[in-house]
Amino acid sequence: MNRFFIFTAVLSLLFSVLSGCQTSNALKIPGETELITKNIASEYFTIAEAYAELKKWDKACTYYKLAMQEKSLRLSAYYKLARCYALSGDYASSTRCYSELLELDPENKDIKLSLAYVKGMNGNTGEALEMYKSLTQLYPNDSSVLVNYINLLLFTEKKDEAKEQFLILEEKFPDNSEIKTLSEKVNAGSDVPSESENKPSLPPPEAN
Repeated sequence: MNRFFIFTAVLSLLFSVLSGCQTSNALKIPGETELITKNIASEYFTIAEAYAELKKWDKACTYYKLAMQEKSLRLSAYYKLARCYALSGDYASSTRCYSELLELDPENKDIKLSLAYVKGMNGNTGEALEMYKSLTQLYPNDSSVLVNYINLLLFTEKKDEAKEQFLILEEKFPDNSEIKTLSEKVNAGSDVPSESENKPSLPPPEAN
């Protein structure tokens, strides 16, 4: 189904919620206001998701913020907001969001990885490297953590350390799909790949 059609349908549904759901002032149904607020917030969240799928990060951020008015959606919307900030390049805002989320859920692996990523992209590379180093020890069986650590080492031009970590990756995870690409980067001579090629990647979004 065409994305534009889906997005238009969502907007039409939101308009119907806003214009046609309230009863007259003469007859108030108990809990009606709360229900309408929840329904509208859900529509805001749906619109935010549609914008995020289209990679319109600024618009997505606007609607995730609106969706946060509903308590039941607040954490999910805030997580998605943090991710949109990161994908839009607003690493400072993303760092603030992920830091607050980690305080609420200190054992969440994806939030830890995301925070390490945005700290690195925001220029706090020393702190980000320490976080990734710690995460490789905390999650020794997750090759994606090690891959991101290697990429950040390359991004910060710490090539010798990147080689050391690459040997660990090659030994522990010989079937990892990133080995060939990383091998070319780690073993490159004067033809060093650009910074954009060496950037670590943001973890995939959590399931709703």
